Amino acid sequence: MTHYDEQAQQLLDMATAARWRVGQHFHEQLMEDIYTDAAHIADRAVTQPDQPARFDLDRTIDQLVTSRRWGFPIMLLLFTLVFWITISGANIPSGWLSWLLLDTVHPFLKEIAANIGLPWWLDGLLLDGMYLATAWVISVM
Repeated sequence: MTHYDEQAQQLLDMATAARWRVGQHFHEQLMEDIYTDAAHIADRAVTQPDQPARFDLDRTIDQLVTSRRWGFPIMLLLFTLVFWITISGANIPSGWLSWLLLDTVHPFLKEIAANIGLPWWLDGLLLDGMYLATAWVISVM
């Protein structure tokens, strides 16, 4: 018997022991609890015709947001707010990346290229072309 067979047998023995510790009525109790929870949820969600409707914040928000009069203006306002937060919030890290990649690293790389005597055409291709284009794309993402 290999080491893995022994571990598998130990696992099966632990599962069998746990099955008997849980008891015989575990499945029935589990199903009863699930149905009890479902009944409570249904009682909260369903309005009976002979009972007055109770105030529910979720239902009020749902009726307001899906109404013909207020639905589109609210959705447009939320879309505008999310769009504005996205644009204004992205400016800060974009500025940091631009400063780092374009204002700091690019002049450093140009200086290194000049010190090692890199030809002008290779310097232009690698640093002014490939590096700057990639850095601009990264800084605006």
